[in-house]
Amino acid sequence: MKLLVESIRNKLRVRHHGVTANANQRGPVSEQSLSRRLFAPSPWLCGITDVGKCRSNNEDEFFLSADCGLWVVADGMGGQAAGEVASAITVRAIVQSLTSMGVGTAENAWAYPSDRLMQAFGTAQEWVSHHSLESEECRGMGSTAIAGFVDGDTLHVCHVGDVRCYHLSGTHFRQVTSDHSWVWEKLVMNGLLTPEQARSHPERGKVTRAIGRQEGTKPDLTSITLKLGDRVLLCTDGLWEALADEEISVILRSEGSMRQLASVLADRANAAGGEDNVTVVLYEHGHEF
Repeated sequence: MKLLVESIRNKLRVRHHGVTANANQRGPVSEQSLSRRLFAPSPWLCGITDVGKCRSNNEDEFFLSADCGLWVVADGMGGQAAGEVASAITVRAIVQSLTSMGVGTAENAWAYPSDRLMQAFGTAQEWVSHHSLESEECRGMGSTAIAGFVDGDTLHVCHVGDVRCYHLSGTHFRQVTSDHSWVWEKLVMNGLLTPEQARSHPERGKVTRAIGRQEGTKPDLTSITLKLGDRVLLCTDGLWEALADEEISVILRSEGSMRQLASVLADRANAAGGEDNVTVVLYEHGHEF
Protein backbone atom coordinates (compact mmCIF):
# COMPACT_ATOMS: atom_id res chain seq x y z
CA MET A 1 0.00 0.00 0.00
CA LYS A 2 2.94 2.32 0.65
CA LEU A 3 3.89 2.11 -3.02
CA LEU A 4 0.33 2.99 -4.05
CA VAL A 5 0.28 6.00 -1.73
CA GLU A 6 3.63 7.28 -3.02
CA SER A 7 2.54 6.78 -6.62
CA ILE A 8 -0.60 8.86 -6.10
CA ARG A 9 1.24 11.54 -4.13
CA ASN A 10 3.92 11.81 -6.82
CA LYS A 11 1.25 12.36 -9.47
CA LEU A 12 -0.24 15.14 -7.37
CA ARG A 13 3.18 16.74 -6.92
CA VAL A 14 3.75 16.76 -10.67
CA ARG A 15 0.75 19.11 -10.81
CA HIS A 16 2.72 21.41 -8.49
CA HIS A 17 5.16 21.74 -11.42
CA GLY A 18 8.02 20.15 -9.47
CA VAL A 19 9.27 23.45 -8.04
CA THR A 20 12.07 23.66 -5.47
CA ALA A 21 12.78 25.79 -2.44
CA ASN A 22 13.01 29.54 -2.96
CA ALA A 23 13.89 31.51 0.15
CA ASN A 24 12.82 34.86 -1.29
CA GLN A 25 9.38 33.53 -2.29
CA ARG A 26 9.46 35.25 -5.69
CA GLY A 27 8.03 32.11 -7.20
CA PRO A 28 6.61 28.79 -6.04
CA VAL A 29 8.28 27.13 -3.06
CA SER A 30 8.32 23.40 -2.37
CA GLU A 31 10.00 21.81 0.65
CA GLN A 32 9.96 18.30 2.05
CA SER A 33 11.48 16.51 5.03
CA LEU A 34 10.75 13.16 6.67
CA SER A 35 7.99 14.71 8.78
CA ARG A 36 6.73 17.72 6.80
CA ARG A 37 5.80 18.77 3.28
CA LEU A 38 5.24 22.40 2.28
CA PHE A 39 4.04 23.92 -0.98
CA ALA A 40 3.54 27.65 -1.53
CA PRO A 41 2.73 28.61 -5.13
CA SER A 42 2.83 32.29 -4.10
CA PRO A 43 3.38 34.40 -0.95
CA TRP A 44 -0.43 34.51 -0.61
CA LEU A 45 -1.13 30.76 -0.51
CA CYS A 46 0.62 27.96 1.35
CA GLY A 47 -0.14 24.38 2.30
CA ILE A 48 1.67 22.30 4.93
CA THR A 49 1.16 18.75 6.12
CA ASP A 50 3.08 17.43 9.13
CA VAL A 51 3.11 13.95 10.62
CA GLY A 52 3.00 15.33 14.18
CA LYS A 53 4.83 14.03 17.24
CA CYS A 54 2.97 10.79 17.99
CA ARG A 55 2.23 9.16 14.64
CA SER A 56 4.57 7.12 12.44
CA ASN A 57 2.67 7.84 9.21
CA ASN A 58 0.72 10.75 7.75
CA GLU A 59 -2.89 10.05 6.76
CA ASP A 60 -3.45 13.66 5.62
CA GLU A 61 -3.06 14.89 2.05
CA PHE A 62 -3.45 18.26 0.31
CA PHE A 63 -3.28 19.87 -3.12
CA LEU A 64 -2.95 23.47 -4.32
CA SER A 65 -3.36 24.37 -7.98
CA ALA A 66 -0.63 26.36 -9.70
CA ASP A 67 -3.00 29.30 -10.27
CA CYS A 68 -3.90 29.31 -6.52
CA GLY A 69 -7.62 28.97 -7.23
CA LEU A 70 -8.21 25.39 -6.10
CA TRP A 71 -7.29 23.85 -2.73
CA VAL A 72 -8.07 20.35 -1.45
CA VAL A 73 -7.39 18.82 1.98
CA ALA A 74 -8.20 15.26 3.10
CA ASP A 75 -7.77 13.26 6.31
CA GLY A 76 -7.86 9.50 5.83
CA MET A 77 -9.21 6.84 8.17
CA GLY A 78 -8.45 3.13 8.30
CA GLY A 79 -6.12 0.53 9.74
CA GLN A 80 -2.41 0.25 8.90
CA ALA A 81 -1.77 2.39 5.77
CA ALA A 82 -5.39 2.39 4.57
CA GLY A 83 -5.94 5.94 5.82
CA GLU A 84 -3.05 7.17 3.70
CA VAL A 85 -4.50 5.39 0.68
CA ALA A 86 -7.97 6.83 1.27
CA SER A 87 -6.81 10.46 1.58
CA ALA A 88 -4.47 10.15 -1.41
CA ILE A 89 -7.20 8.66 -3.62
CA THR A 90 -9.71 11.24 -2.40
CA VAL A 91 -7.51 14.21 -3.27
CA ARG A 92 -6.48 12.77 -6.63
CA ALA A 93 -10.10 12.02 -7.56
CA ILE A 94 -11.28 15.52 -6.66
CA VAL A 95 -8.36 17.19 -8.44
CA GLN A 96 -8.64 15.05 -11.56
CA SER A 97 -12.39 15.53 -11.74
CA LEU A 98 -12.16 19.31 -11.40
CA THR A 99 -9.12 19.87 -13.62
CA SER A 100 -10.76 17.83 -16.37
CA MET A 101 -13.51 20.49 -16.29
CA GLY A 102 -11.01 23.37 -16.44
CA VAL A 103 -10.79 24.07 -12.72
CA GLY A 104 -7.34 24.79 -11.40
CA THR A 105 -6.02 25.43 -14.91
CA ALA A 106 -5.06 28.67 -16.61
CA GLU A 107 -8.51 29.01 -18.15
CA ASN A 108 -10.47 28.57 -14.90
CA ALA A 109 -13.58 29.39 -16.88
CA TRP A 110 -16.50 27.11 -16.09
CA ALA A 111 -20.01 27.59 -14.87
CA TYR A 112 -21.81 26.35 -11.76
CA PRO A 113 -18.79 25.77 -9.49
CA SER A 114 -20.92 24.34 -6.69
CA ASP A 115 -22.27 21.64 -9.00
CA ARG A 116 -18.75 20.83 -10.18
CA LEU A 117 -17.51 20.49 -6.60
CA MET A 118 -20.38 18.16 -5.73
CA GLN A 119 -19.62 16.09 -8.81
CA ALA A 120 -15.94 15.88 -7.86
CA PHE A 121 -16.81 14.64 -4.37
CA GLY A 122 -19.07 12.06 -5.98
CA THR A 123 -16.13 10.88 -8.06
CA ALA A 124 -14.02 10.58 -4.91
CA GLN A 125 -16.78 8.53 -3.27
CA GLU A 126 -16.77 6.14 -6.23
CA TRP A 127 -12.98 5.78 -6.33
CA VAL A 128 -12.50 5.19 -2.61
CA SER A 129 -15.47 2.81 -2.35
CA HIS A 130 -14.26 0.81 -5.34
CA HIS A 131 -10.72 0.49 -4.01
CA SER A 132 -12.01 -0.44 -0.57
CA LEU A 133 -13.99 -3.33 -2.06
CA GLU A 134 -11.14 -4.44 -4.34
CA SER A 135 -8.44 -4.52 -1.65
CA GLU A 136 -8.91 -6.50 1.55
CA GLU A 137 -6.21 -4.41 3.26
CA CYS A 138 -8.24 -1.27 2.56
CA ARG A 139 -11.64 -2.65 3.50
CA GLY A 140 -13.66 -0.03 5.37
CA MET A 141 -11.28 2.84 4.70
CA GLY A 142 -12.58 6.38 4.25
CA SER A 143 -11.57 10.02 4.30
CA THR A 144 -12.86 13.40 5.34
CA ALA A 145 -12.28 16.10 2.71
CA ILE A 146 -12.64 19.79 2.02
CA ALA A 147 -12.15 21.73 -1.20
CA GLY A 148 -12.08 25.46 -1.79
CA PHE A 149 -12.43 27.18 -5.16
CA VAL A 150 -11.90 30.92 -5.61
CA ASP A 151 -14.16 32.39 -8.29
CA GLY A 152 -13.42 36.12 -8.42
CA ASP A 153 -14.41 37.45 -5.00
CA THR A 154 -16.42 34.34 -4.12
CA LEU A 155 -15.06 31.32 -2.31
CA HIS A 156 -16.96 28.07 -2.78
CA VAL A 157 -16.31 25.46 -0.09
CA CYS A 158 -17.38 21.82 -0.23
CA HIS A 159 -16.68 19.51 2.68
CA VAL A 160 -17.51 16.23 4.35
CA GLY A 161 -16.39 15.21 7.84
CA ASP A 162 -14.58 17.28 10.47
CA VAL A 163 -12.09 19.13 8.29
CA ARG A 164 -12.72 22.85 8.71
CA CYS A 165 -12.73 26.21 6.96
CA TYR A 166 -12.11 29.43 8.93
CA HIS A 167 -12.50 32.98 7.59
CA LEU A 168 -10.85 36.14 8.88
CA SER A 169 -12.30 39.39 7.52
CA GLY A 170 -11.07 42.54 9.26
CA THR A 171 -11.50 41.83 12.96
CA HIS A 172 -14.19 39.18 12.42
CA PHE A 173 -13.01 35.56 12.70
CA ARG A 174 -15.42 32.68 12.27
CA GLN A 175 -15.70 28.98 11.54
CA VAL A 176 -17.40 28.66 8.15
CA THR A 177 -18.09 24.91 8.15
CA SER A 178 -19.94 22.69 10.60
CA ASP A 179 -18.33 19.40 11.56
CA HIS A 180 -20.02 16.22 10.42
CA SER A 181 -19.35 14.51 13.74
CA TRP A 182 -21.44 13.02 16.50
CA VAL A 183 -20.13 15.51 19.07
CA TRP A 184 -20.82 18.56 16.90
CA GLU A 185 -24.24 17.51 15.62
CA LYS A 186 -25.64 16.02 18.83
CA LEU A 187 -23.94 18.08 21.52
CA VAL A 188 -22.68 21.40 20.16
CA MET A 189 -25.63 22.13 17.87
CA ASN A 190 -28.05 21.31 20.70
CA GLY A 191 -26.27 23.61 23.14
CA LEU A 192 -25.01 20.81 25.39
CA LEU A 193 -21.35 21.63 24.74
CA THR A 194 -19.47 24.71 23.60
CA PRO A 195 -17.15 24.34 20.60
CA GLU A 196 -14.24 24.74 23.00
CA GLN A 197 -15.49 21.89 25.20
CA ALA A 198 -16.00 19.71 22.12
CA ARG A 199 -12.27 19.91 21.32
CA SER A 200 -11.46 17.55 24.19
CA HIS A 201 -14.54 15.31 24.17
CA PRO A 202 -13.53 11.60 24.01
CA GLU A 203 -15.93 11.00 21.08
CA ARG A 204 -14.82 14.04 19.05
CA GLY A 205 -13.28 11.86 16.33
CA LYS A 206 -16.50 10.00 15.56
CA VAL A 207 -17.46 11.41 12.15
CA THR A 208 -20.95 10.97 10.74
CA ARG A 209 -20.05 11.56 7.08
CA ALA A 210 -16.98 10.54 5.11
CA ILE A 211 -15.84 9.72 1.60
CA GLY A 212 -15.99 5.94 1.12
CA ARG A 213 -18.89 5.10 3.41
CA GLN A 214 -21.04 2.28 2.01
CA GLU A 215 -24.18 4.34 2.50
CA GLY A 216 -22.68 7.12 0.39
CA THR A 217 -21.81 10.62 1.45
CA LYS A 218 -23.54 13.99 1.45
CA PRO A 219 -21.16 16.97 1.26
CA ASP A 220 -22.13 20.44 2.45
CA LEU A 221 -21.65 23.46 0.17
CA THR A 222 -20.97 27.00 1.37
CA SER A 223 -20.17 30.17 -0.58
CA ILE A 224 -18.75 33.32 1.00
CA THR A 225 -17.75 36.73 -0.34
CA LEU A 226 -14.11 37.68 0.09
CA LYS A 227 -12.72 41.18 0.53
CA LEU A 228 -9.22 42.46 -0.09
CA GLY A 229 -6.93 41.12 2.62
CA ASP A 230 -9.34 38.45 3.90
CA ARG A 231 -7.64 35.28 5.04
CA VAL A 232 -8.99 31.74 4.72
CA LEU A 233 -7.77 28.64 6.53
CA LEU A 234 -8.55 25.02 5.66
CA CYS A 235 -7.35 22.49 8.23
CA THR A 236 -7.66 18.96 9.54
CA ASP A 237 -8.63 18.11 13.10
CA GLY A 238 -4.94 17.84 13.99
CA LEU A 239 -4.90 21.64 14.09
CA TRP A 240 -8.21 22.61 15.65
CA GLU A 241 -8.03 19.92 18.33
CA ALA A 242 -4.55 21.13 19.31
CA LEU A 243 -5.20 24.88 19.20
CA ALA A 244 -8.19 26.85 20.46
CA ASP A 245 -9.96 29.08 17.95
CA GLU A 246 -8.67 32.16 19.76
CA GLU A 247 -5.06 31.07 19.28
CA ILE A 248 -5.71 30.28 15.61
CA SER A 249 -7.29 33.71 15.10
CA VAL A 250 -4.33 35.49 16.74
CA ILE A 251 -1.94 33.75 14.34
CA LEU A 252 -4.10 34.57 11.32
CA ARG A 253 -4.16 38.24 12.35
CA SER A 254 -0.36 38.36 12.52
CA GLU A 255 1.85 39.92 9.86
CA GLY A 256 3.80 37.65 7.54
CA SER A 257 3.53 35.61 4.40
CA MET A 258 1.13 32.69 4.26
CA ARG A 259 4.16 30.41 4.29
CA GLN A 260 5.36 31.93 7.56
CA LEU A 261 1.96 31.86 9.26
CA ALA A 262 1.10 28.35 8.06
CA SER A 263 4.43 27.19 9.50
CA VAL A 264 3.58 28.83 12.83
CA LEU A 265 0.22 27.02 12.92
CA ALA A 266 1.82 23.62 12.29
CA ASP A 267 4.63 24.31 14.77
CA ARG A 268 2.17 25.37 17.47
CA ALA A 269 0.09 22.22 16.95
CA ASN A 270 3.21 20.13 17.44
CA ALA A 271 4.23 22.16 20.48
CA ALA A 272 0.79 21.45 21.96
CA GLY A 273 1.53 17.74 21.81
CA GLY A 274 1.37 16.88 18.11
CA GLU A 275 -1.00 13.99 18.86
CA ASP A 276 -2.32 13.83 15.28
CA ASN A 277 -1.21 14.62 11.76
CA VAL A 278 -1.81 18.30 11.01
CA THR A 279 -2.53 19.91 7.64
CA VAL A 280 -3.20 23.58 6.97
CA VAL A 281 -3.87 25.61 3.84
CA LEU A 282 -3.70 29.37 4.33
CA TYR A 283 -4.75 31.99 1.75
CA GLU A 284 -4.91 35.78 1.60
CA HIS A 285 -7.34 37.25 -0.93
CA GLY A 286 -6.97 40.03 -3.42
CA HIS A 287 -3.48 39.60 -4.84
CA GLU A 288 -2.27 39.00 -8.37
CA PHE A 289 -0.79 35.57 -8.92
